[in-house]
Amino acid sequence: MTRMRFALPLLICGLVACKPHGSDAKLPPATGQGAPAMPTLPAIEKPASDATEVAASEGRTTGTLMPQNQAQVGPSVSGVLQKVFVDEGQHVKRGAVLFKQDARDAVLRVQQAQAALAAAKVSQSAGETDFKRTKALFDQGASNQMQLDQIQARLDGARAGVQQAQVAVDMAQKMLADTTVRSPINGVITGVFKSDGEMVTTMPPTVVVQVEDQEKMELHFRLPEKAMSQVKLGDTITAVFGALGSTRQAKVIRTKPAVDPVSRTIGYVALFENADGALKSGLLAEVQFGQPSTAKTP
Repeated sequence: MTRMRFALPLLICGLVACKPHGSDAKLPPATGQGAPAMPTLPAIEKPASDATEVAASEGRTTGTLMPQNQAQVGPSVSGVLQKVFVDEGQHVKRGAVLFKQDARDAVLRVQQAQAALAAAKVSQSAGETDFKRTKALFDQGASNQMQLDQIQARLDGARAGVQQAQVAVDMAQKMLADTTVRSPINGVITGVFKSDGEMVTTMPPTVVVQVEDQEKMELHFRLPEKAMSQVKLGDTITAVFGALGSTRQAKVIRTKPAVDPVSRTIGYVALFENADGALKSGLLAEVQFGQPSTAKTP
């Protein structure tokens, strides 16, 4: 009982001491009338990192050269590379042999198909002989219609067998021809990615050689969509190739069919003649448009 008498005053004192000082004072509202003004944040300037938009306002941008025609050549059948006949930088004509694969299996398949064709032709010849003999007997009344029909059916089957065997020969010969891969275009070899003895496949596709036709080069560049009124199809642009120390002019031959919804830019393509071979794919150029230039188109 004595302990309870002492504990009760201590509890009351503790509650009073824990009450925050000035708790009766009213705090201003967080929002609305009477709320303190929000601090003024410094203005955020739009970064000038959007080089495309800034350049467009100045009548210039950058672009990259690409070949007008390019082919990444791989095998038509899976197998082992027997020999690669080209090197990087080598000029090739359309139809030139680029590489060959081990053809021993394909040769055996051709021989097997040809043997099956020969056997099918023997069966057809025997069927024709039987039909002629049975037909003669039928005409003399020595054979009935059922026998003639059976011989005719066997002959038709033999003829179909010859056609099927011929298709098998054609397929085997095509497979053999596919082991020799030729260039689909005139151009220069810009990449050789596999060596003799390596395995190449059609699935996933293996790129063995890359060929580029660099007689004409395309300059690809992008501009903000608002520049569509400045640069149009057929307009002349000037390209400064800093790496070559040269300036050339070309006409815009096409525009991309759609505006990129993320960057709000549209792509353009200008065509350059490259008879001297100085322009290389991947070369960077500064593109100038909407201003006169004394540069001459080569």
